[in-house]
Amino acid sequence: MEVSGRKETSAISCQPCQRDGDTAQADGYCENCNEFICSSCIKAHRKLAVTTNHVIKSKDEMPTYQTQSDPCTELCDVHVNEIVKFYCQEHDSVGCGDCMVLQHTSCKVQLVSDVSSNYDNSVDLVLIKHRIDNLRKNLASCKEEIKCSLKAADEIKTEVVKEIKLFRKEMDDYLDKMEADLLQKVDEMNDRDVSSQKKLQDQCEALSDEMKEFQRKLDQCKDKVNNLFVTSKRVQGKLEKCQKINETISTKSQINTLNFKLSEDFDTMKKNNTPLGSLVTHVKTFSGQCKKCINDMKAHFVNKVNCQAENERNCSITGFVILSDSEILLADATNKSLKVLNYRDNKVTSALKLSDFPFDITTISSSSAATCLLNKGKIVFVNTHNGLTESHSLDVRKRCAGIDHRNGILAVAFTKPPAVQVLDMEGHILHEVRDTSMIKYPRYVNLSTDNEYMFVSDTEGGAVYKFTLQGKLISQNKTENNDKPLGLTVTNCGCAVVCYQMKSDSIGVSVPGSEEILPFHLQHVLKPINIYISEDQNKMFIRELRNSMDGNFIKIFELK
Repeated sequence: MEVSGRKETSAISCQPCQRDGDTAQADGYCENCNEFICSSCIKAHRKLAVTTNHVIKSKDEMPTYQTQSDPCTELCDVHVNEIVKFYCQEHDSVGCGDCMVLQHTSCKVQLVSDVSSNYDNSVDLVLIKHRIDNLRKNLASCKEEIKCSLKAADEIKTEVVKEIKLFRKEMDDYLDKMEADLLQKVDEMNDRDVSSQKKLQDQCEALSDEMKEFQRKLDQCKDKVNNLFVTSKRVQGKLEKCQKINETISTKSQINTLNFKLSEDFDTMKKNNTPLGSLVTHVKTFSGQCKKCINDMKAHFVNKVNCQAENERNCSITGFVILSDSEILLADATNKSLKVLNYRDNKVTSALKLSDFPFDITTISSSSAATCLLNKGKIVFVNTHNGLTESHSLDVRKRCAGIDHRNGILAVAFTKPPAVQVLDMEGHILHEVRDTSMIKYPRYVNLSTDNEYMFVSDTEGGAVYKFTLQGKLISQNKTENNDKPLGLTVTNCGCAVVCYQMKSDSIGVSVPGSEEILPFHLQHVLKPINIYISEDQNKMFIRELRNSMDGNFIKIFELK
């Protein structure tokens, strides 16, 4: 086994001593630890239980070279006193010598020093860094969501408490009004009783006064018999009237007795301990959910849907976008039309005839889209709500092919002469890339979700380019077979997913930070031309070459 950094035997030093900052000449070599060791370390090696059975070569038998100048110093997770020195490719795991003896006896084990050469420039490391970066972004998004959740929870509590107190106030106001009404009725009934009794009281006082007057007149006539007789007869007649009045008073001397009877509804509420109300709950989900990167997902075939409407020739779908969770907007070059395909019902629901071949297509808003007319040099805008209708158009150069839109910016690829333009919504050129020594035949263009970069598939140049919106080249990616890149889409994590034709006829993924194209394995796909990924639905949509068996179909895959 060859190891970099050869030295003569006489110059070989004890590696454990080197790690402790000491210098000692090696007197042997431990095959298990893959280290040169001095006589003192050999003695310690043979004393320790974990290393007593290690195979130690004598000074005459040990290798004549020193291991690499930067040996691994990472300690094993299991055998904490041992250094990680071995790699098992079958299990894609690293470990110390003891790990390999105990768990990987039947595996092909390699020294870390043998497999780590140039690892700092490997695709594997780029992918790991990309996954770390993607997870870091997801965690940042989760933190922001939690922050929003905490704020929303506080706002919800404040609002609910406000509603409860408002209801309580309304109840208090209602009860105050009901109390006032009852008290008013009590007062009114009491006033009536008091008023009637006072009238009777006055009548009694009047009769009492009259009786006193009768008695006074009789007393005045007691010595005069004739006057006494006359007065008595007069009093007698009046007494009969007074007697009747007294009888009337006695019959009217009554009042209404009052008792408070609680409302049956309130009484039932009290007995049943009925609450003032209830709290209705529902889950509030925030938008920025954690998403996997495309490299960590697999595509599972769901079905295929026919893009061909009735009485149409075979389709040539050159571009498509998702309108909703059930509709795709298609650009059909052969039939010179845009079509809305309901992929759940497998039916074309709307179509708009155009004056030229549409190539690519992009959404502008939830109810509008735009397509490039290849030969006429026009960008046609259409309304997509309740059927397709043409809105307006912009004049651009001829041979306009790929188009994408984000946040009021249009990116357009032109095949001949080759160029990529960044436009505003009025068609004014903001920036342009037209280096013909680099780009040869740009077909499709896609803007990154952060609106900072644009990815371009150059079919003749055999490359996928990444530019800033100002036209500065960031990277270019080519396959080993120099396949021709066609349709592409960019995911939220910054990966460009590309259709390749010629030798591979495959899907490839360009990961940020890497110049290699990684394969994305798919079944049921032979000649992919266009691709679209809906991360909200976790779905991938692919169209194959027109003259293939499934050229009239869009194939749908679920990403997991």
